[in-house]
Amino acid sequence: MHRLDLSETHRRPCCKSSPWKLYRRLAKFLTTTVITGYNEIVGGLDMQSITFRHRFIATAVALVFLLAAAAIAAHKPDEIIVKYKPGFRTQVASSASAIGAQCIRSLDVIRCHVLKLPAGKSLEEAIIQFRKDPRIEYAGPNHIVSICKTPNDDWYQFMGIYLQWGLYDPDNPNVGIDAERAWDITTGSSDIVIAVIDTGVMTDHEDLWAKVVPGRNVITGAQDPTNVYDDHGHGTFVAGVAAAMTNNVFGIAGVTWGSKIMPIKALDADGYGTEADAAAGIIWAADHGAKIINMSFGGYDDVPVEQDAINYASTKGCVLVAASGNDNSDAPFYPAAYEQVIAVGASNEYGQRCTASDWGEGGSNYGSYLDAVAPGNFILGTWNDGSYTFSSGTSAAAPFVSGIAALVWSYYPQWTNTQVAEQIKTTCRDIPPAGWDPYTGWGIANAYRALATTPLQTITLCELHQIPNGTPVRITQLVVTSGSDDIPGRIYVEQPNRICGIALLFDRNPQGITEGDQVEVTGVVQTISGERVISGASIAKVGNTTPLKSLAISQKWIGGAQNQYSPGITNGLGVSNIGLLVTVYGRVVSTSAFDYFYIDDGSNRDDGTGFIGLKVSCRDLAKPPKNAFVRVTGISSVEQPFGPNYTLPVIRVRRQSDIQVIRP
Repeated sequence: MHRLDLSETHRRPCCKSSPWKLYRRLAKFLTTTVITGYNEIVGGLDMQSITFRHRFIATAVALVFLLAAAAIAAHKPDEIIVKYKPGFRTQVASSASAIGAQCIRSLDVIRCHVLKLPAGKSLEEAIIQFRKDPRIEYAGPNHIVSICKTPNDDWYQFMGIYLQWGLYDPDNPNVGIDAERAWDITTGSSDIVIAVIDTGVMTDHEDLWAKVVPGRNVITGAQDPTNVYDDHGHGTFVAGVAAAMTNNVFGIAGVTWGSKIMPIKALDADGYGTEADAAAGIIWAADHGAKIINMSFGGYDDVPVEQDAINYASTKGCVLVAASGNDNSDAPFYPAAYEQVIAVGASNEYGQRCTASDWGEGGSNYGSYLDAVAPGNFILGTWNDGSYTFSSGTSAAAPFVSGIAALVWSYYPQWTNTQVAEQIKTTCRDIPPAGWDPYTGWGIANAYRALATTPLQTITLCELHQIPNGTPVRITQLVVTSGSDDIPGRIYVEQPNRICGIALLFDRNPQGITEGDQVEVTGVVQTISGERVISGASIAKVGNTTPLKSLAISQKWIGGAQNQYSPGITNGLGVSNIGLLVTVYGRVVSTSAFDYFYIDDGSNRDDGTGFIGLKVSCRDLAKPPKNAFVRVTGISSVEQPFGPNYTLPVIRVRRQSDIQVIRP
């Protein structure tokens, strides 16, 4: 990190009269000076060769750091996390003592415990032993998570000195978050608290001290849980980007002027921590008034304890924001990849995704889970020695979005966490390619648009037939009929009056959604393979009710009126029933080596494939024998295996019990 001490400089945030061109000239001058000096040392190298030499040296240094990082264990060698099934939590002490382990942390609200193994006890053997225990739901290592930083080098520090261009750049106003116009609407409320789960925060920094509320040190074994001192610097930087004291004569501007900072120390002086400590921080923040939780850290391990903590905080009403990582990878990076989290990548001062050309190595991670990007190149923030520093990475991008969330919630205090998150995602400034894409999500997060754009209209499910594809929507009063563990890539919901249902499409189903959950959904209307769906969906649980009973229906009406959502279930008139939970009866007329079979109830329905009857999609579930008379419960659906001109009716079963043999 290269620090710029601005503590004695009077500097107003995003001042339109800021000497931007002077700084550019200074950058060019310093760069030229470095090149000239390097030429004198190495003798007569041209610009291209110097650039190559510097990149070569930088790459060599990066490799050293990468090798060092690889040498660090991916998990604690003597700690495991166990999660007990409901009703068995009190037996943790006896289970631990049986192998000589000691419980060093309990996360009771998610039924998880961290056990420290005795010296000489094999981690792998202990995990196997616990997994055999019928009382245990999960057992695994306590993985390491780390901050999402990128290194600076001498080339990088002199290029593009735009100070706080991420808030507003007068020469290119479309690349930042448009904070100046947003501040004309609101500068943020002190009722909104942003929890920064990180390396701690320098609470007496001149640009932070008035913004800090009591926090917590959640590192396992911490002697003083109230000591949130930042012995690294990363957490102080993140806090400053989101919510530094603003309009106070000196220092920098934060995205939100009024909102508070809750420091949660879960990572150590080296920028590393465990998933259990991160989960503890998320839970503590949710239980102590945080409305927004910023997580500028992560790793590539998808583990239940962190997912459970995320679910808990989301259910408590928190907006969760996380960095997507800096490895230029499309592999899911957690916690950003969890469904309830706003996953934030990094953009540069040209409005593009950050790549190795910006950082010298790596690049902003991307993938199907990415929601948005925000400024993450050469960002100015507070530091833990009382000064200010420039830094880059998705760690710097995430707090921009956390700050925007604080502004939105300040302006719309009656909103739910789902509404706040969806408003941010649906008001991003789109950058190529058009629409959502895995490299930049919905685009660059925009504070002004998030405040000034009319919120999503809440509609009923049956009104979707009037909505064109690509339209963001919000739908309330829905009941889940097919949950997280039922049909891969799909969750189905219905209106309680049973007249409409729809599929929510995912690359991987979010966890914790069960049949009978009452939910609110936001997402984008699409038609996929002949079926009306909601893609990019966010699900907020608002309650639970008795699971809906299936509707008995004739096979000939399965699939209904394709591509429409007309009120009313099948009643002999053929109106649409796609997306509804139904039950059909019939005799098995064909089985296959694939993931389906056919049944016929006498309708002799010909779907054009050469099979007579109704196709039952059963994945890897056991199929009933041919000629058996069966009752099949599942979701009425369609598919288009041969293109848009050929629509095939299908019933999608959820679980093995949906297929019942009445007579062999």
